[in-house]
Parts: sequence; C-alpha cells; structure tokens
Amino acid sequence: MPARKWITAALICVCSVVAVGQDNNRQERAVRDLLARWNTAYRSLDAKALSALQTPDFEIVNRLGQWTPTSSTLQNEQMWAWAFTNIYKGKPGPDHKIERVRFVSSDVALVQARAYWNDVIVLDDGTRIPPHGEIDTFVAVRKARVWRVAALNIHNQMPPFDIKPGEPLAVPYPPK
Repeated sequence: MPARKWITAALICVCSVVAVGQDNNRQERAVRDLLARWNTAYRSLDAKALSALQTPDFEIVNRLGQWTPTSSTLQNEQMWAWAFTNIYKGKPGPDHKIERVRFVSSDVALVQARAYWNDVIVLDDGTRIPPHGEIDTFVAVRKARVWRVAALNIHNQMPPFDIKPGEPLAVPYPPK
C-alpha cells in the first residue's frame, strides 16, 4: 500500500477515535446534566418536574428497602408528591453529589451519588432516622436521544460508618 493510502487510513482511524471520545464526553455531560436537573427538582420538592425527568416505568427502592415500581408519569408525580408531604414534611432533602458515572452501554449509565442528612427524620409512626449519609444508585437510560432516570436505589450509611460527600472513611473498612 502506498504511503499516501497509509496516511489516509491512519487519519481516518484517529478521527474516528476522537469522534467516539467526544461523543462519550458529550453523553457523560448529558447524564450529569440530567442528574443536576433531577437534584434541583428534588431539592425544590417539585414532584411534577421530578417525574418529568424519569421514565414512566421508574422504580425506586427507598431507604427502608421498600420497592415501588410505577407505570406512568402521573404515578411518579403522585408518589413524589406524597413523599414530599408525608415524609419530607415540606422540607427539602439533601443535595446529591455525583461520585461516578459509568456507562454499561451507550444508552445506559449507572450514576453513584452521595447525600448527607444533617437532621433527624421522623416518620409518621414515630420511627426516628438519625443524621446519616446515603449512597444512591441511579440508572439513567437514553431513548430517542433523551436521557431519563429509570431507577433509583437508596442505601443509607448509618453511624458510625457514614461519611459526608467527599470525606474519607475515618476508620479502616471493614471494621475489625
């Protein structure tokens, strides 16, 4: 193969690699933007805006391990409205800090985020949940070029092993 063809082939390969890298960066930014909008709606107690950022068949496993699947945007909105009234009592939840975005395919991303509850949460039955950290796993999916949250799993980190976002563990893990 003449040198000119080799150079042309090499340039095509380099341009393809650069284009794929740019698309990966663009998709990660799109997922991070989705979670930023989700976080804003969540902190604003805006059930309608929050549900609009989720797939109609959104699922959540809450901090108590209860699984709630939904089947429509209206059900999502009703679920969040109920939670904001009955659990959050009109007080915003904590800010979520993205720790990692990992793509399992070009249209599915796992997002690990941390949040820290500074206050005690008191449930209607009197159950008190102390200040604690949580790690949330979001599943974001892309359909028709639009990213939405398809699932959320909340995992509490109860004292003494909870940490605030960005803080290292204070004790060796696992504890001895």
